[in-house]
Amino acid sequence: MEITVWSGWLGGLAIGLFVILHFWLIGKPAGCSTGYGNVCGYICKNMSYYHEGEYRDKNNPKLWFLIGIPIGGLLSALGSAEPWHWSFDMGMYDQVLPQSNAAKAIWLIFGGMLLGFGARLAGACTTGHALVGGAMMNPPSLLAGVVFFMSAFLMTQLLFNF
Repeated sequence: MEITVWSGWLGGLAIGLFVILHFWLIGKPAGCSTGYGNVCGYICKNMSYYHEGEYRDKNNPKLWFLIGIPIGGLLSALGSAEPWHWSFDMGMYDQVLPQSNAAKAIWLIFGGMLLGFGARLAGACTTGHALVGGAMMNPPSLLAGVVFFMSAFLMTQLLFNF
């Protein structure tokens, strides 16, 4: 079976158009960390950390955006010609991750928790800062985007070259 991969410029154009369309239709910038905060707020009802401002809104469009991400992935997998199955195959990251599936799952969950905490601390996720804030030329978002990419670059170098 032949796999079709989008060209990088076409994928970038599609993401840029989505950001504009999202803002035009909803009136708010794209991003899903607020939706993540809403989910955490529902789970951790007694933590004031998650109950500020937009995190109180139970009908927040970003919550639905967050829910749509795994649903879209599931629909894509179900529509694929290849049979869908669970896999912890992480490609090149298998070199640096634990080998058991349970240990990989723990690392991935821990990484997701750190991502959510960092997004809350930074005021937005990588999508919110780098794509939306960058498109709006927001100086803090531009700085955050540079920090995100430099951190990813440095971590990749540390993981695979030492």
